[in-house]
Amino acid sequence: MIPHPPLKEPSSSQLTSFLRQIPKVDLHCHLDGSLRVKTILDLARETQVKLPANNIKDLTSFVQVSPTCQSLSEFLQVFYVLYPLLRTPQAIERVAYELCEDCAKDNIRYVEVRFAPMLNAHDKFSIEDVLNSALKGLARGEKKWGVQADVVVCLFRSHSTKENRKAFEAAKHFWASTPTSGPRVVGIDLAGDEARHPTLEFSEFFEEARSLGIPTTCHAGETKGTENLKAALELRVQRIGHGIHLMEDQKLLKQVVERRIPLEIGITSNVRTKTVSHLQAHPVRAFHDAGVRVSLNTDDRGILGIDLTHEYGMAVSLGFQPKELIQIGLESIEHLFITPEEKMGLKEKFQSEIVRLNKRLQN
Repeated sequence: MIPHPPLKEPSSSQLTSFLRQIPKVDLHCHLDGSLRVKTILDLARETQVKLPANNIKDLTSFVQVSPTCQSLSEFLQVFYVLYPLLRTPQAIERVAYELCEDCAKDNIRYVEVRFAPMLNAHDKFSIEDVLNSALKGLARGEKKWGVQADVVVCLFRSHSTKENRKAFEAAKHFWASTPTSGPRVVGIDLAGDEARHPTLEFSEFFEEARSLGIPTTCHAGETKGTENLKAALELRVQRIGHGIHLMEDQKLLKQVVERRIPLEIGITSNVRTKTVSHLQAHPVRAFHDAGVRVSLNTDDRGILGIDLTHEYGMAVSLGFQPKELIQIGLESIEHLFITPEEKMGLKEKFQSEIVRLNKRLQN
C-alpha cells in the first residue's frame, strides 16, 4: 500500500472539482475512440468523406453511443464511421495531439494510448508510418501539455493472422528501438469482438511477446462467459481489459488476486455496451473489496462523451470514497508498461499533488 497524507472529505458541492484535481493515469484509452466531434467534421471535410450529418449537433448522435446501445457489437459499429477519417499522417498526428490536450484538462498525467494501426494503414500509409504519426502527435502533446503518453499496439480479432503479424512485427520493431525519453511503443493488446474471435486463436503472438519481454494486455471478459478470461490468464498477460465476468468463476477470481493482475475498468463503457445491465450492477466495487487490483479508465472518451473525471464520479456513485480513488490512481501507476524509474517519478508527482489537494480542502 502506497502511503498518502490523510484527506478531508470534500462536500458534495466540491466533489466534481475535487475529482478533476486528482492526478490520474489512464491505462485503457483507444485513440480512435477519443475523437472530438468537431475534429470528426474537420477531418471529413479534409478527406471528402461523407458523414451522416454535417454539423456538431446532428452528428453527435451518430458518433457517440447513447444509453440505448444494446450490445458491444452495436457499440463497435460506431468505429466504422471513424476509420475512413484516420488514414493520413495529418489526421493521426492531430487526434494524438488533441488527446493529450484533453487529458491535461482532466489532470491525467500519463496515458497509454492504444489502437490497431492496421485499421489506418494502406498502400501509401504503412503501419510504421501510422505509428510514427501517432508518436509525433503524442510528442507534440507532451511538450505542449505536459502529459506523458505512450502507445500500446492492438492486434485485432477480426483481422487475419497475416494482418496481425504485420502489426505485431511493427510493434516489435518500435518496442526494440525504444527511445530513452518521449513517446514510444510499450506493449501489445488484443481488441475487437471477443464473442466471435476467441483469445486462444491469437496465442502465438502472446507467447512470442512473452519470450521477448514485451508487456501484454488483452480485452477479455467484456462479453458473457469466462473462456476468454481463462485464455488470457493461460497466456500470462500482465493486465486484462474489462474482465467484467470474472465474478462468475471464483477460481479465476482467486487466481487474478493472487497473481496481482489488474483489471482495466471502464464503468460507462461497460454500461453503454450492456456488459452490465445498469450502473448499480457494475462489479468494480466487488472486485476492489475482493482484493482485485483495478484501474479506472476512459476506454473511448469521444464515443462515450466522457472524461476520466466523469468515471471517478461514477465510481463515487458505486460507493467509492474520494480517498479510495486517490489510492487506486496511485496503485495504477505500478501497472503501467514503463520503467521502474518512470513509475517512481510519477508516484512522487502524485504525492506532491495529494499534499496540495489536502491543503486546499483544509482552507
